[in-house]
Amino acid sequence: MEALLAVFLPVYFLLFFGVAFLWRTWRTWKKTGLNAYTLMKNSGVEEVTNKYFRLLPFASALVMVVYLSGPSAYRFLAPFDWLEYTGLQVVGVTLMTVALAVMVIAQGQMGESWRIGVDHENPTLFVQRGLFRYSRNPIFLGIVLSVIGYFLLLPNAVTLLIMMLDLALVQVQVRVEEQHLEGQHGENYTRYCQAVRRWI
Repeated sequence: MEALLAVFLPVYFLLFFGVAFLWRTWRTWKKTGLNAYTLMKNSGVEEVTNKYFRLLPFASALVMVVYLSGPSAYRFLAPFDWLEYTGLQVVGVTLMTVALAVMVIAQGQMGESWRIGVDHENPTLFVQRGLFRYSRNPIFLGIVLSVIGYFLLLPNAVTLLIMMLDLALVQVQVRVEEQHLEGQHGENYTRYCQAVRRWI
């Protein structure tokens, strides 16, 4: 399993940062001239959640670096040895793979409306196609699956903290974004919320 993780983890983070973040941000800018990365612009509750959303992916990548540095370095992360089972690691890899696929597909279906954070300055189209017919928040669902999978893959004190923070922040951010969309799209969005579940 260690040999698999030595390949899987770098590939996963390369795809996450390269495809789901940099490439998608560049593609949105190329089509609209707008910066889809809005986490630096907001204030209040959003400023708090956005600060942690900026940090947590890099904290997760740092955990990977420490893990790949060897067992002696990984011990500093206080691993939960009693959770280190191959079966749970397989579940973790599966969840992370599915999560990344869900996020990338949902981003593509959002098209030019895709943003990281709430864009209060530029109205976006109301997307209801594809995965959004079954979940109001497929990208956040992907994030939830990903952090749970990452904890199962590398169960330690740091990934537990990352998972707990992510799960809490996603709950807050989802409600912030839904309030924004309701204000922007009105009754259409209200009817959509009545027909489609928040998660799945």
